[in-house]
Amino acid sequence: MSLRIKILGSGREVGRAGIVVSNGENNLLLDYGVDISPEIPRLPEHVSPKSLSGIALTHAHLDHSGAIPLLYTSIERPLYTTPLTLELSELLIKDFLKISKYYIPFEVVELISMMRNAEKVGFGDAVRVGSFNVEVWSSGHIPGGAMFMVEVDGINVLYTGDFNMAESCLLGGADQDPFKKADILIMEATYCQYNHPNRRRNEERFIESIREVLDNNGTVLIPAFAVGRAQEILCTLCKYEVDAPIYLDGMARQASVIIENWREEHLKDPEFYKFSLGRVKKITGARMRKRVVKEPCVIVSPAGMLKGGAAVSYMERIMENPNSAVFFVSFQIPGSPGWKVLKEGIFTSTRKTGKVKARVEWFDFSSHCGRNELLKAISLTGSSTAVIIVHAEEEEGENFAEYLRDKLGREVYFPVSGDELVF
Repeated sequence: MSLRIKILGSGREVGRAGIVVSNGENNLLLDYGVDISPEIPRLPEHVSPKSLSGIALTHAHLDHSGAIPLLYTSIERPLYTTPLTLELSELLIKDFLKISKYYIPFEVVELISMMRNAEKVGFGDAVRVGSFNVEVWSSGHIPGGAMFMVEVDGINVLYTGDFNMAESCLLGGADQDPFKKADILIMEATYCQYNHPNRRRNEERFIESIREVLDNNGTVLIPAFAVGRAQEILCTLCKYEVDAPIYLDGMARQASVIIENWREEHLKDPEFYKFSLGRVKKITGARMRKRVVKEPCVIVSPAGMLKGGAAVSYMERIMENPNSAVFFVSFQIPGSPGWKVLKEGIFTSTRKTGKVKARVEWFDFSSHCGRNELLKAISLTGSSTAVIIVHAEEEEGENFAEYLRDKLGREVYFPVSGDELVF
């Protein structure tokens, strides 16, 4: 019996993940996300919900979770994910619906059906999905994030989703044991041509820059993704005992509380996270936003690319103040408002456009593996393990695949979305 792996999304592209593993009897869908970079979100290739035995969701970010409610318009199938991922996904998808409702082919009722059909799993658990045995492992990417080992007809298929082998303030690195058992490795390779800087030195440079702005009576705006990055930044600020008011705004407020409720199961240092969250002040409304930018302080707020959210209103207020600063800690998609601030020094919103006089810097707090970590993960697998590269841009991914073939002698596939691999 053949094993088939169909790439519905994330093939030679970053985002809109979706992969079906099939043995002819059962079909398991791994993630089903959206690409939110264009005005009209892009969904993965179509899959018939009726054909699926189940769905496994690695983590809450929309490029992995955002299209799952579409699968619940006509039929109900079990969704396997961690309880934390489920709650964070609900938060993000509700916001996605509010922002993009005219372009999305599902509504809140489908999200409710998705939540109702969730089968909650934890790290170390194993569940039976048709003829598949599915093990759940920590990915080290964001709180609640998982990798799935799918055993089908004696073959172990490891799907990493997004993962991180290195520790951060918030999380330990990904579990290494499943890599040693994998016969087929489906691996994200977002940063396959890039090594992240030393984490400690990056943190120290970040904190030093913040203190310079505060000493100059400035406000530091840190646009950050609501889930994962905002909490990492809060822990970093408290780790280095930044002596200034720290404010948290936007959806990061709700996400931080949800994560706190699951801190014992998912965080590296649950008590330090509780302390860090207790140290910050939550913004309660527009009046408070106007007030806090007049004092030396640090503001952590979505959206991470300044595409919307409370961060935009802060940026409009501080952009012309040379004593203040905007420090980016997330990847900036080319063409996004944050990217234009970094590359051109110009900020544009619906209410304001102009040259940014505030200090602008970018710090690499990525929660993905860099090149060396990806190679480390591959080194844990057996020499006969086949590697399927997804979630990477075409040129970078092709160069990485050629390196693995030519230098390491590995069997490597770098499929396009829509391709089906047969083993």
